[in-house]
Amino acid sequence: MANSSAIEPVPEIGPSGTPPSSAQPLDQPNTASSDSVEPEDYGASTIRTTVFCLVFLLLLPFFASLPAMIGMRASAGLLGNNLGLLVLAAVFTGVMFLVFVEMMFSIRTRVHLGREKVRMTLPSGRGPTPMLRYRTYEFPYDQVQSVETRREIYGGSVVPVLMKGARVNLKDGSVVRLGYVSEANDDPVFPYVDIARKIAERARLPLIDRGSVRRSVRSKMMGIRASDHENTLVEDREIARLNASHNTFMLALIGIVLLLMLVGIAQDFADGSPVGQTAWLSALPPTVS
Repeated sequence: MANSSAIEPVPEIGPSGTPPSSAQPLDQPNTASSDSVEPEDYGASTIRTTVFCLVFLLLLPFFASLPAMIGMRASAGLLGNNLGLLVLAAVFTGVMFLVFVEMMFSIRTRVHLGREKVRMTLPSGRGPTPMLRYRTYEFPYDQVQSVETRREIYGGSVVPVLMKGARVNLKDGSVVRLGYVSEANDDPVFPYVDIARKIAERARLPLIDRGSVRRSVRSKMMGIRASDHENTLVEDREIARLNASHNTFMLALIGIVLLLMLVGIAQDFADGSPVGQTAWLSALPPTVS
């Protein structure tokens, strides 16, 4: 007969004395390892760079011939005929400058988010438009003091332009301005706000939003420091009012164009002329063959 006083084993309840190998000690923070972060690169594609280079090279011979054409007309005494050519040269110069800026921006601008540090080559000129000067930055994530974004409003209530800027403040006191993107048309090649967010995540810092401020286009392009009035924060309801006034202006402009088209069509019907034939076109003399 079995001994009734034998002690049966008591089942274990709760965690055992030795924690499992997958458990993390309580005294260590739950931080992601830098080896688990994959490097990311941002830069213009080869197709985009090649297109801007080809456009610039194709336009360059025509642009280079303009001074010779203007000089030949001036030496022949055709100063009156030079007015239209001067206007064309001014417009052509602006187009060539913009194409050259975009070509250099596509060639030189690069952002590399590594596992331990950031390396990037960015335009060093101020303003939303990239200039011709570039600078290379390289800093580890542990040297980042803060990462900030801010919305800058240009223009008035008729045609407001909202730009989102981002910058990185380092512990040595230097500031790295990443760049600006338009809120109406974000650049998928260099999404500076997303780049700033990823730098903040890798540096284990929060992304700070500095709100919205007004900026003058002329002061920004000329590098003039913002005044105290421009540093005043703009509330969200003011931005909503600007967007509403812009939408109203665009609807009114479209309405005026449609009204002028309807008036022209009604006049064509009243005169018995084909629709789309304007009065100045019918008044031209016949072409001499």
